[in-house]
Amino acid sequence: MARLGALTYYRQIWPQGLFWGGYFLFEWLNTGAYSDNFEQSLWFITINMPLLLVAGYWHLLVTVRQFLLKGRMAGFWLSLGSGILVFGLIRRAINYTWFYPIYFQDGLSRPYLYWPKILAESMQLHLVVGLFVAMDLVRHALQQQQLSDTYRREKLAAEYRLLQSQVQPHFLFNTLNNLISVSMHQPAQMPHLLQRLAGLLSYQLHESHRATVPVTKEIDYLTDYIALEQIRYGKRLDVQTNFSELTSFSHVMIPPMLLLPFVENAFKHGAAQTETDCWIQLHLSRSSNRLVFSVENSVPDHVTYPEMSGLGLTNLKKRLDILFPGQYELVTLPEDSQFLAVLKFNLN
Repeated sequence: MARLGALTYYRQIWPQGLFWGGYFLFEWLNTGAYSDNFEQSLWFITINMPLLLVAGYWHLLVTVRQFLLKGRMAGFWLSLGSGILVFGLIRRAINYTWFYPIYFQDGLSRPYLYWPKILAESMQLHLVVGLFVAMDLVRHALQQQQLSDTYRREKLAAEYRLLQSQVQPHFLFNTLNNLISVSMHQPAQMPHLLQRLAGLLSYQLHESHRATVPVTKEIDYLTDYIALEQIRYGKRLDVQTNFSELTSFSHVMIPPMLLLPFVENAFKHGAAQTETDCWIQLHLSRSSNRLVFSVENSVPDHVTYPEMSGLGLTNLKKRLDILFPGQYELVTLPEDSQFLAVLKFNLN
């Protein structure tokens, strides 16, 4: 913790040190070149530099940070006005006592409390102080922006992890319903169904926590899920899949369990709503740098298919907004006796 504090302090102090060092050299060399007297300019900047440092840090730490940034405007104006007056008087005293007698004796012809000169001295000093404070405020603003971006990314990551974790119990809930139905009507199918379920749970355990997985593993997952569902519905359900285009593209990476909600909904709102013959068609392809996944299924005449409903698709929409902001298309097309959903998103 102490090490982190020291690092933060170092990051604040080195730009300030660079500013004051640069100003010292600039004022010395620029004024010396203008007056053709580098000794005079060196003495002038040397005796005034401590006051510049005091004034700079007073206005930075008190006038700006304690008053302005905290909205305490009465204190801000009081600190600013008193600083202009006090530091102007001190600078006048320094030059009147140590600079004028040596290098500018004509300046002694005016009294010490000569207000036009005091205000001029104060303005010269506060121009430098204002530049110093402005530089530090810019640095502070950039740092706050960086912290804000970091916070936003961490918030999105946490929200995504929460949404991703909700996929698993939602899937498990649907699968347990299938187990109950199959155990009652087709008990002989239970061993095969449990074997498929073990494969699905293994995928969730070992792959679902990853940011991305090979598309081939996602295809295997969907294939196992479809096979598990087909055991429940038997021959009355015709499922056609077209994944062959991507089965050899193991280098193509996508977020895990992103496509499952479409397949779940096809079964939930299609096959599960009828005792007669039904069908589902799934197509996965790659178009340039975009992945296109479409799911089309039959819908009984008496069923109204909701466009976006349930935890699965609502969850999916939120995940897509986080993963591919402005870089995906999600289209649902309900028609007579059938429903089509198409998802397109950019591959990283």
